[in-house]
Amino acid sequence: MYHYKFIRRLDLELSSLCNAECPLCPRNVFGHPTNTGYVERNLTLDDVKHIFKPEFILQLKQINACGNFGDIVMNPDTPAIIQYFREHNPNANIIVSTNGGARDRSFWTDLAGNTDRIFFAIDGLEDTHNLYRRNTDFKTVLTNAQTVRDAGGKTSWIFIVFDHNRHQIEEARKLSKQIGFDHFEVKDHGRNNGPVIDKNKNVIYWIGREEYKI
Repeated sequence: MYHYKFIRRLDLELSSLCNAECPLCPRNVFGHPTNTGYVERNLTLDDVKHIFKPEFILQLKQINACGNFGDIVMNPDTPAIIQYFREHNPNANIIVSTNGGARDRSFWTDLAGNTDRIFFAIDGLEDTHNLYRRNTDFKTVLTNAQTVRDAGGKTSWIFIVFDHNRHQIEEARKLSKQIGFDHFEVKDHGRNNGPVIDKNKNVIYWIGREEYKI
């Protein structure tokens, strides 16, 4: 039996909303947003204070805000929530993952001050990133990552590999060092075959090579 007092790691879903339309994400049907039954909402700061009491927060070693069905940029309370955790546990390892495609400078500055690292999902270079990470802008993501670094935060570039971007891995790695990312990581999630459709259910392009079509 796993007792409450033994919990040392917390994985947070701060939002079930997302600004992106990634084609092979479970919240979409090949890029067209479709709600399959989950509630779309944000956790508010009041919600978090009610659920997570200071004595519980103090026992944690790691707090990981990485959404499966949403992104932290959709929640305006994200910086305040992370600050709440930091205030009650100065020693916890607090990490955040995001597509980084929204919000202003103050959002990222506030977030940087209370996190140990922010992971930015950047799946390629300017000509390929948006093929999967739809509705996010490559330059905007880099600008927001730079804001984090300017505020003293640490940033990681997470590169999900696809057939359409794998030739850019080393170039992206080099760029990440040039512009100041602290870490570069390649991940292969096996998300490499499927159509991308518009709101009228028309296929507008394909993720993966033609011979892999199903």
